[in-house]
Amino acid sequence: MGQPRFLIVSRPARPGTVGGDAVWRLLGANNRHLGQGGEPFRDVPGCLTAIDSLRLGLDRGRPSIAPVDHGQLWRWRLDLDGRTVACSTRAYRRQRECQDSLARFLAGASSAEPALLAHTASALRPRSTA
Repeated sequence: MGQPRFLIVSRPARPGTVGGDAVWRLLGANNRHLGQGGEPFRDVPGCLTAIDSLRLGLDRGRPSIAPVDHGQLWRWRLDLDGRTVACSTRAYRRQRECQDSLARFLAGASSAEPALLAHTASALRPRSTA
């Protein structure tokens, strides 16, 4: 198995918008999602800058866990300098599971390396065999 890694996905522009955006996710050694960025970015370099800022500021980050859906589910988030820089990729049924997920994210983020995966509109179209 490999190490945890950041995965950056560059998405094509949506109808009615100018340009695409980029998002990052942290994957564990088993390729499961450990967390994701708190917001999309205009481009891949912006995403890489955000990952660097996250990694450098992990010790100053303020984690929080809060109930959602009328207290039936739990989510975590990590704030840094007054902004949400990371959050859980899903909601958890038990608060303890959410706490464990946050701990796995923090451990993985401190040792993970960025990786790129670019999706473009042309990459999503079937290729002709002519």
